[in-house]
Amino acid sequence: MHGLGESPQPPPSALRGFRHRHPWPLPLAAAVLGAMCGALSALYVFKPDEYPAASYGLFVVPAVLAGWAASRPGPASLAGMTALLGGVLGHFVGVRFIEYAQNDLEYRAWVVIALAFGALLGFMGHRLRDGEPLRRATAASLVIGLLLAPVHLRYSVGTHATEHADPRIYVLDLCAAALVLLACRGLAPRALALAIAVPFTLLFSTLSVFSSVLLWRAGGGI
Repeated sequence: MHGLGESPQPPPSALRGFRHRHPWPLPLAAAVLGAMCGALSALYVFKPDEYPAASYGLFVVPAVLAGWAASRPGPASLAGMTALLGGVLGHFVGVRFIEYAQNDLEYRAWVVIALAFGALLGFMGHRLRDGEPLRRATAASLVIGLLLAPVHLRYSVGTHATEHADPRIYVLDLCAAALVLLACRGLAPRALALAIAVPFTLLFSTLSVFSSVLLWRAGGGI
């Protein structure tokens, strides 16, 4: 019997029940999606005759969507991590088919980045479905800030890498940011997410310098 003013909890959906009973299909599907996007980034965005640059969106969005599809934070983090690891593997395979001589040693650093940030991106994707509007807005702003960091670097700082990158890369990143914003329900959380994405954009723009150093050291730099 339910007390006065209480409403019965809705029964779990068949899909959610399936995810609870079978936790592995989602990480496997996330890994496949990530690998496809990583290979796509290598084949169609990684230009062999220009400065090498890959779209953040093709790596970030699969991890976020994998977390968004999970029923709990733990599986969301796992799915995000497998999605980003799949993206690294897909990119590694994809560059075998282009002319650019990618330094394979750098993938050691990319694996470390995938393990750490993939889990975080999956968790943020799960937060996009949170019942608390502020949590949804914060999660969306963090992901959008990451996606807009290379765009900010290109049109504000103008580093050597961004000046020689294909501008279509940044169109993909902007579309990815719009997709994340769409996944954040509610007009007020979306407006708040855009507002507080600015400091996250500046933060990730700064952190990208440290990631470049990490990749350089992993590639054999002293």
